[in-house]
Amino acid sequence: MTDNHQQVQQMFTLQAAAFGSTYLTAANREYLRWMTDHLALQATDRVIDMAAGTGHLSRAMAPHVQHVTAFDLTQAMLDQGQQQAAAEGLTNITFQQGEGEQLPFPDGTFDLAVARFAVHHFPQPHKQLAEMVRVTKAGGRVAVIDLVAPTEPLLAIKYNYVEWRRDPSHTFALMPDQLTELVRTAGVTITTVISRDIDVSVDAWLDLTKPSQAVRTEIMTRIEAELNGDQDAVTGMRPFLRDGQRKFWQTWAIVAGTVGA
Repeated sequence: MTDNHQQVQQMFTLQAAAFGSTYLTAANREYLRWMTDHLALQATDRVIDMAAGTGHLSRAMAPHVQHVTAFDLTQAMLDQGQQQAAAEGLTNITFQQGEGEQLPFPDGTFDLAVARFAVHHFPQPHKQLAEMVRVTKAGGRVAVIDLVAPTEPLLAIKYNYVEWRRDPSHTFALMPDQLTELVRTAGVTITTVISRDIDVSVDAWLDLTKPSQAVRTEIMTRIEAELNGDQDAVTGMRPFLRDGQRKFWQTWAIVAGTVGA
């Protein structure tokens, strides 16, 4: 297991219990519907949800497809997902632990391979994308859903720095065009590129990963300075105040397409 795998397992084992919380943007039913609406789900589909976590997307897809394999590196996340799926009466989801660089499935196993909020944790995401394409049948679909960085390079660096300080398993959120190119070069004919801005509570975002007080203070200081108009403190996060609560904008993108014959 690589150092990155150990870092990811450590961070997501820490977060696993909180992933069942309804306050999470990742669990928001409206946002999940937005995702499933753009995945062209079919009743006969066999789907792999790569880096599924606790299976929020897996559980949202399950009523619309034949079967979902929720695949993730962190067993604690899968255990939480399995409990939640059982509570919801979902019987067509399999939760399986493993590494995304070497999926334990034959070529062409699935009709759809999807990865949500995973690419920004992969040091070399082309490896996982290649595996997603490999296990998808010809004519099947591959979709990547991820947060994306600002399109201005310096802002992207600042944005990714804050994300990394908050969660050391974060590698790099790509710019929208970079994410699209990553999927295209994996062998996918792009059919869908869509994005939306999501407002995120700064406190809830920090609470999830439980950074040290020093890191929390550093991030909050940067955000406060930007809110106060300090141009040298720009983070790329576009913070704002709503009803006295500190928030920021996150951009989520869906890039999807078909795998050739």
